[in-house]
Amino acid sequence: MYINNLCKVEIIPKKWKNEMKNKLVIFLIVSMNLGHAQIGDVIWEDNFDNLDNWMKITGNGSWGWGNGELEFYQEENVEIAEVPDEPGNNALHITALEESGPGIVDQWGNPLNYTSGKVTTKAKIAIKYGVIETRVRVPDLDLGGWPAVWLLGTSNLNWPHCGELDMMEMGSSQAFRDLHDEHNGGNGSNNSTVNQAIGANAIFYADEAVVPENPSGAASISWDPDDDYCRPYYNYDNLNDRFLTYRIYWDPDSIRFTVIDNEVEYDFYTDPLPIDSVSAEFQQPFYLIANLAIGGAFTDAVYSGGSGLPISMPFPAHMYVDYIKVMEWNGQGEVHIGPPTFQGGTFGLFTDTTPIDNGLIAGDDSEIYVWEGTLSEGSIPPYEGENGISWQTTGLGWFGAGIMSMQPVNLFNFEEGHLKFMIKIPANISFQIGIIDAWGNQSYVDFPGNQTTYGLVRDGNWGQASIPVSDIRGEFIDLRMLSYEFVILEVNGASCEFGLDDIYWEGGGTVSVIEGEFSKTPIKYSLNNNYPNPFNPLTTIRYDLPEDGFVNVTIYDMMGRTVKIMVTEEQNAGVKSVQWDATDSFGKPVSAGVYLYQIQVGEYMQTKKMVLLK
Repeated sequence: MYINNLCKVEIIPKKWKNEMKNKLVIFLIVSMNLGHAQIGDVIWEDNFDNLDNWMKITGNGSWGWGNGELEFYQEENVEIAEVPDEPGNNALHITALEESGPGIVDQWGNPLNYTSGKVTTKAKIAIKYGVIETRVRVPDLDLGGWPAVWLLGTSNLNWPHCGELDMMEMGSSQAFRDLHDEHNGGNGSNNSTVNQAIGANAIFYADEAVVPENPSGAASISWDPDDDYCRPYYNYDNLNDRFLTYRIYWDPDSIRFTVIDNEVEYDFYTDPLPIDSVSAEFQQPFYLIANLAIGGAFTDAVYSGGSGLPISMPFPAHMYVDYIKVMEWNGQGEVHIGPPTFQGGTFGLFTDTTPIDNGLIAGDDSEIYVWEGTLSEGSIPPYEGENGISWQTTGLGWFGAGIMSMQPVNLFNFEEGHLKFMIKIPANISFQIGIIDAWGNQSYVDFPGNQTTYGLVRDGNWGQASIPVSDIRGEFIDLRMLSYEFVILEVNGASCEFGLDDIYWEGGGTVSVIEGEFSKTPIKYSLNNNYPNPFNPLTTIRYDLPEDGFVNVTIYDMMGRTVKIMVTEEQNAGVKSVQWDATDSFGKPVSAGVYLYQIQVGEYMQTKKMVLLK
């Protein structure tokens, strides 16, 4: 769904394609035996009796997405409604209208002439592996309609580094249809309309894909000019105004896209997409999105910032999503409900001396970023310990840097706590410290030059600042979904060298058993993978209870000896979690190694492994 910088053609880099072709020999064998693989139990589903799992998006389709779309997304265009000709069957209903008015504008304030709807499960539902299935009905697209059901990675990395999975897209350009008509045995002059062709796609970052016309490095498996790997689905009886079922078969090794029409399942690609180090984006949870766009660079219609044919799509236009469900596939399948697990105690961002309950590891689950080449490596030694951050300004008149977690971090428990750090910076340098959430909201506090602020004495030596989280969070920051847990900015243009060390959040309270804020009653018992894993010293164990029951959660060593009983009590149905701090029943730290965690509720019992690092 996402096309960066209005670039229509994103290609698989040749080097990666050649590697993929070699691997497809293996995956051909896999695909030939898919009938022997089993679709397992349903682990989550939404039949759209309500929109509790979804958030409505407001804004123009070009805001931050780069597709040049012409619609304005607004909440009133999304509802739960009965499916026409299916009495009693409710669905997600998105309506696109030809209308204008106050507030219906693009990001520059220019008026728009269309409204539509878009919803997402970001921060509510995320999926990793399994069979994802949805039943979708689209309107007459004629020219300009662009419906899609798709997924984006929960990673805080920018697109395309986060990865994208498009379950279905319609409204494709004639060039796209011609390309794949030839691959599928035609003459390269496809006579299909936008109502007769459906595509699916996976997008990820690849160095080889970085070219002047594609600066983002987005590699797309649907634009493949060299072979017939991509096989969009064509049906000259038209595919609009009726339901089709779409699936993604996803495990740690591959992704397969299919469509089911009249009870026959068709593959969108000759073989599953292999997942390897180049496409490792697809080994993380993804959240769902459904929308009905108008115009955009994917279509032949006019789009913002470019040319094209006039919109001829009939209005009002109605898109229905009957359900979305996730089933186990080859024993794989995870559904994460609600925001990330709450953190507590002291949470380290960059420190090797501060006692912490949990934290980030640079280069592993976090990255230290510098904006636009504003800083280079400095020479100031660490305040203490073996590691420190030292930067030198590069003369661009400002600088910006920060610590970004790979996945959003939930620091809501710290709303009454403090963000602390050590800094050595010239006394006359004014700077700001801030945080950024997963929605892009930012908030900062000021540190004027030559003034003592938040306990930081400005004498040019190492000093500690302690910022109340209540000051730094601002009005809109979502502490449950933080992307940048520490940001430093300077805009006065002064040159300097400075050092940072011992950066952490303090005062998160004690966390034992936590229930997700957005949790719903699960439909089956499940013991989820602990996170993080490996860990040191804190990890979270989450489990699902479809009904009330007496719950036992116990940690064992590899010899089967009890290390610690985490839960032994009657609990209500819901999504539950408990955190283990790598101590035994007497509160003493345990040694590094492999441990087992087990849940028993009535006749249900499941055991999994986790790894403690020291």
